[in-house]
Amino acid sequence: MSIDAEAHCVAEWFLDRKKAGYEWSQMACLYPEHWIGGRVAQILSGHGAPIDIAKDNRNRVSVKRVAVRFLSMHSAKGLEFPCVAIAGLGLLGRHGETVEECVRLTYVGVTRATHEALLTYSSESALVQRLIAWPAPRRRSFTR
Repeated sequence: MSIDAEAHCVAEWFLDRKKAGYEWSQMACLYPEHWIGGRVAQILSGHGAPIDIAKDNRNRVSVKRVAVRFLSMHSAKGLEFPCVAIAGLGLLGRHGETVEECVRLTYVGVTRATHEALLTYSSESALVQRLIAWPAPRRRSFTR
């Protein structure tokens, strides 16, 4: 898999979330490096989805625009969105960050989602290996 494959996966997920009834402004894409978000934004906008790239707005998201928000994992702290995709997790830590720092940053990213989260990676790293080894949460179904 490649970053392009990740970008297509994330774009398809956002399009599916839209079909499921979410508004564009309820979605955000987080990434460890700007070029990753740029690739996802390029593919998603090719499908006609409106995008808002925080890097283009002095690292701020515009609450007035109805668009999918694109921001780095580092600038997402304190924000919340119903649907959050995190792309490029396999590249997190390649600039010398410790696994613990990467885990903390991933935690911040995942907790930005209030309903659904998608995490993608196209290369393995110590972080990805740790996430893969993590026990899957129990899924429960309730009937009335």
